[in-house]
Amino acid sequence: MHARAMTDKARQSSIDEFQCARCGAVYDVAITHRAPRAEYDAVCIVCCEVMNEWHGTVGRSYTLKSQRAHA
Repeated sequence: MHARAMTDKARQSSIDEFQCARCGAVYDVAITHRAPRAEYDAVCIVCCEVMNEWHGTVGRSYTLKSQRAHA
């Protein structure tokens, strides 16, 4: 799994920031290119809310940047 994560990270390009509508956590978002076509979702690691859903071979990687003190 670690090797795959590093490979995915090497194929990412940062595009934006995203804020969870439920708890306000802020994420860096990067585009990833994955071989299999599939359905994906991004779940907030702070409040467990589904923040975004998509399908295809181009995905998004969300990396927690900051969170509110009382999320």
